Amino acid sequence: MIIQFTVGNFKVFKEKATLDMRATSISEHKDTHLFYIGKEKLLKSVAIYGKNASGKSKLVDALHAMRDFVISSSKESQSNEPIEWVDAFRLNTATRNQPSFFDIEFFMDNIRYRYGFEVTKERVEKEWLLERKKQKEYPLFLRIGDEFQIDDKRFKEGKTRKDFTRSNALFLSLVAQLNGELSQKIIAWFDNIVFAHAVCGRGDDGGNKTEEFLYEGKYKPFILSMLKNADVDIEDVEVSVFDKIKSTKTGKEIENDFEESLVTTYHKLFDEKNKFVELEGFDMYEDESSGTIRWFNLLGHFIDALINGKIIVSDEIDSRLHTFLVQSILRKFNAASNTKAQFICTVHDTNLQDSELLRRDQIYFVDKDKFGASTLYPLSDFKTRNDHNYEMNYLKGRYGGIPFINGSLNPLEISDNEKNEKQTQLQ
Repeated sequence: MIIQFTVGNFKVFKEKATLDMRATSISEHKDTHLFYIGKEKLLKSVAIYGKNASGKSKLVDALHAMRDFVISSSKESQSNEPIEWVDAFRLNTATRNQPSFFDIEFFMDNIRYRYGFEVTKERVEKEWLLERKKQKEYPLFLRIGDEFQIDDKRFKEGKTRKDFTRSNALFLSLVAQLNGELSQKIIAWFDNIVFAHAVCGRGDDGGNKTEEFLYEGKYKPFILSMLKNADVDIEDVEVSVFDKIKSTKTGKEIENDFEESLVTTYHKLFDEKNKFVELEGFDMYEDESSGTIRWFNLLGHFIDALINGKIIVSDEIDSRLHTFLVQSILRKFNAASNTKAQFICTVHDTNLQDSELLRRDQIYFVDKDKFGASTLYPLSDFKTRNDHNYEMNYLKGRYGGIPFINGSLNPLEISDNEKNEKQTQLQ
């Protein structure tokens, strides 16, 4: 589980911004919306608001970039290759050539760790892994440039590995690749952060989990009930998987552009008197609406997260989905027991700003200043009671993170002004 994630000098985040999944001392929904690990209280879900181009998606990008770099840095690059994904804040001369900062604190096997690094396009400048016990952090390893400090007792798997570490790769990733036990566990923890953004395609981040569950026969009643609850008139659904095409001469697989599976939805067919006749099959990805496709794709991710304690991150979760469907997702995560799953999403739908649905510390805002830099902050930072109308206050601009639109602009008037200016110039 994520305790907190911090990013700095990356894309729109000039200063360090922290998404804190620790619950504050407010009393609302404390029996349902929180995890308890020892004395620590963590949030099950967070919804992040902000105007277009405020930085919501860039925050998701930052977490995605950190996760991917941790998993793949030691095996997908050569020593002389730049780290292409690094993108420092470019609207200030003081930051554009400085390293980007990433730090994440998390629980794994009920032990609290903090891992992070500073990185430029050329190299990893700093890297650290710390373990917290009894309110004190113990460095397992520290890296500054080419210098390493390694605790031989707490992180003995890294003892003889530092000389193999490239300047453009992470030490943690290298040690994991060389079978370091703790390092591999941490890599696996990062791999349990799943990004589910696909709108109309067959899913993202490791294939379509919904198709996988249906084909294996798992959770079909739940998936079907969730499709029916979405009121999309689907009576049944099935997945057909085709064998890969092979050469009749050599028996080798042949690459092809065709999908290897077919998802069929079934709708009721009626006669001229509106009496039910039979079920008619449709191709999910050709015949169903984009909203139905997205809902179908997301279901597998949510089941996987709740069953296996994963972290789901979705950018613009409300895209193509009705308010009630997004509410149902948040309710299921907040009410789930016997799981350590977390759900982080960016959203525009202000109907979700409801004290019955989310705690004040579960609602975050991203806002951008006049210098192009974004900040991140929770609703709980404001003096707002849980009986206030969060949505109304947000739309009035009391929390920031909204666009200020000039409603007086008229394209016809602008066009007339341009014509008048041209005529004046000609005269």
